[in-house]
Amino acid sequence: MRRTERSDIYPRVEKVLDDGTIIAYDKRNQLNTDLNIHTLTDQQQYDVFGGILIKNTAQQQPTQDYEYLRQKDIELQKTNRKNKWLLVVFVISLFVIALFLFESCTNDTNPELNSEEQNQATNEELLQQKDNELQQQIKETQDSIASNDAESQSKIDQLKQQIQELRNDIDSKKADQVANQYDDTVDNLQHAEDERQSGNLDKMQEQLDRVNTKLDEITKKISDWFNN
Repeated sequence: MRRTERSDIYPRVEKVLDDGTIIAYDKRNQLNTDLNIHTLTDQQQYDVFGGILIKNTAQQQPTQDYEYLRQKDIELQKTNRKNKWLLVVFVISLFVIALFLFESCTNDTNPELNSEEQNQATNEELLQQKDNELQQQIKETQDSIASNDAESQSKIDQLKQQIQELRNDIDSKKADQVANQYDDTVDNLQHAEDERQSGNLDKMQEQLDRVNTKLDEITKKISDWFNN
């Protein structure tokens, strides 16, 4: 059987199938599948190819063209295997790069988180320090009022200023909560001072006692805030 396919080099044997069928281009450059390696004669080769292309047909030895094609097929298989390995390496490389980028982004985020945590810790430490100072000055102001000290009002004014500075220096919800508690306490001190100046010592003492109660409540609340 002849087909219309053509080859740049002819006549030549393309390949020999397992059943012995010879796929070849004849002397007219037509694809021919009529010959069989098991029954091939020299005359058939002369008729089809115009000469002998396949030698030693009795031993069924493949031609050089067939061997060439077989080697090409082996090389193609090797190339395919190599390409598969290259694809695997490429995928692994992409995974490693993605992992590296993810870790880089995580590391970039961690310093920001650490900075926020450090700022929060610093604010809480400063808030505790301010709290201790305010409690000490409140007690001193209590004693000043109880002792009928003329400087009592000045001390109260200083306390009001320090509470406002607490709000300004520490911009946090806890600082506002602490400042609000001390505002109420200073109000009691102011009432006590007003009663002292009016000569109402019993009412003055009542307000000072309220200050003691407020200080105990503030101490407990602040402890709860810092522990949560």
